[in-house]
Amino acid sequence: MSFESDWRAWHDERERVAGADYGPSALESTNWLISEPAAVENVPGLWAVGAEGEIRGTELGVAGATVTLRRGEALRFGRRELRVFPRRETVALRVFNPARPQRERFSAIDAYRPDPAWRLPATFEPATDESITIVAIDGDQHEALIAGRLRFEIRGVAHELTVTRNVRGGLGAVFADGTNGIETFPFRFLAIDEPDDDGTAVVDFNRAYLPPCAFSDQFVCPLPPAGNRFTAPIRAGERAIVLGR
Repeated sequence: MSFESDWRAWHDERERVAGADYGPSALESTNWLISEPAAVENVPGLWAVGAEGEIRGTELGVAGATVTLRRGEALRFGRRELRVFPRRETVALRVFNPARPQRERFSAIDAYRPDPAWRLPATFEPATDESITIVAIDGDQHEALIAGRLRFEIRGVAHELTVTRNVRGGLGAVFADGTNGIETFPFRFLAIDEPDDDGTAVVDFNRAYLPPCAFSDQFVCPLPPAGNRFTAPIRAGERAIVLGR
C-alpha cells in the first residue's frame, strides 16, 4: 500500500469512528459522582459511586430496580448509553446520545493533504523515573511518568517532543503548534511507533489527530506540556471537524 493510500485508510477509519452512533461526538455529559445518590440529567433514577469504584443506579422504574455499572461496561436507557469514566480517585458517569445535535451534524474531519515530508526521522532518548505535571482541560492536575523525548528537526531547527508510553504499545504525545486557533484545533494528539533498539524513530505528523474534546466539550483532555508547544506551524494531520446543516 502506498503512503497516500495508507494515510487515506487511516483517515477514513477516523471519520467512521468519529461519526458512529456512540462515538466521541455523541458524548452528552460527564457527571462526577459521590457516594450520595444524585440525579443525572436525561437519565432515570439516582446514581452514586460504590465502595469499589463501581456506579450504582437506584430507583429505576416503577419497581425501583437497582443496577451496577463497572468500568468497561455499558448500559442503555432508550438510545442513551451510560459508561463509567474513572479518573484516579474520582468516578464519573458518562452519557452518550446518538441524537446529540453535534453528532447528527458531523460530516467529516478536515485534514491537510498527506505529505511524506512531514515524516521526520527522530532519535528517542528514554527517561528513567522522570515525571511531568499533566494539566487537563478542566484544570485537573496530576503527575505522570514520561517515556522519554524524541529529538528531530523541522526545516533545520532542532525540536523535541516529550512522550508517554501508551497502554497498548507505542508512544503518545500532546502538542501545540503555530497553526492552532487559526487553521487547526488548539492542540492535537500524536501516536508514534515504538522506536528501534538503537533509538531511531519516525515522527509522522500526517497522523496528528484531533483530541476527543474537539468532538465534545464533555471530554477532559490533557493539555500539551510546556516542552511540546511549538511556534513553528505544522501543516500536517487533522485540522478540525466539519459539521453539516
